[in-house]
Amino acid sequence: MHINVAQIRRDENGTAHFDLKEDFSAFESELEGVDFVAPVHVQLQVNNTGKSLIVNGSIETELKAQCGLCLEPFHYPIHQDYEDEWVFAPQATEEQLETALVFHKDEIELTERILEQIVLALPMRFICSSECKGLCPVCGVNLNATSCACSQDKIDPRFAALANWPRED
Repeated sequence: MHINVAQIRRDENGTAHFDLKEDFSAFESELEGVDFVAPVHVQLQVNNTGKSLIVNGSIETELKAQCGLCLEPFHYPIHQDYEDEWVFAPQATEEQLETALVFHKDEIELTERILEQIVLALPMRFICSSECKGLCPVCGVNLNATSCACSQDKIDPRFAALANWPRED
């Protein structure tokens, strides 16, 4: 995913829009257990402030993941806002070298940066829905599909003494 900023870089106070789509399935090995089911769609607006390029936009795609409760596969949509400050290396100040992303040519490669934003948007654990009941801890049946007759009142022996604790009603 590349954008050419030659014209916008030379036009102080100029603006450019980019609408990009790319297949990111080659990165599935880096995202363990996650598959891209739709291309990554990136919309960017690049504004030249005279000192740097401010990049604002959005990232949209859809992933196939496995629910952490019921273990069923499901589609997980990603809608992530994106913002960066880019500075042309020969014009960079000392402060900008520490805070902004530096580019050396008029062609900027965005793939790694976009992938980083997607990874940051991922949850710690995928859950297919807020109503997901998960699996029965005794028999392993998916409680979203069927119910089971397993006894759920087994108490962990380490906590058995707490069962006799008086309750306040």
